[in-house]
Amino acid sequence: MITTHLMALRGSIRTLLLIGALATGGAGVLTLGVGMDTPWAPWERPSEIMFPPVIFTLASFVATVAFCAATVVYHTLLKMVTSDADKWWRVSGVLFLIAYGMYSFGSGTTEAAIMLNLLHFIVGLPALTLLPRAFRKERHTPLSHD
Repeated sequence: MITTHLMALRGSIRTLLLIGALATGGAGVLTLGVGMDTPWAPWERPSEIMFPPVIFTLASFVATVAFCAATVVYHTLLKMVTSDADKWWRVSGVLFLIAYGMYSFGSGTTEAAIMLNLLHFIVGLPALTLLPRAFRKERHTPLSHD
């Protein structure tokens, strides 16, 4: 089973990096370019210190690639239990974006919540459209060279 997950990750690495680049660009434009608030810094939760914009921009790449890689694994698990994994993956992705969008309003200021929702829109749409294509390409890749 681990081989299936690793093959899916290998088949989608370019797409994961592209989506990570979109997240970095989006975070950079929103926080550094436009000057929108960032969320509270997770290491300073009791106070109201905000995430430094440059660190937030760089962390967006790492967080996006890691989260999207987890969704690739989730998709391979869905393929084991359903015949329409793309549909259920997209439905659960949209539900996640809605739920996390509402949760974002507890991240500091209203502006930070709006920035996070815009960033998730920048990441979510490409992920929901591009990753299933990468899954289909991975599906046709031979597992061994006979």
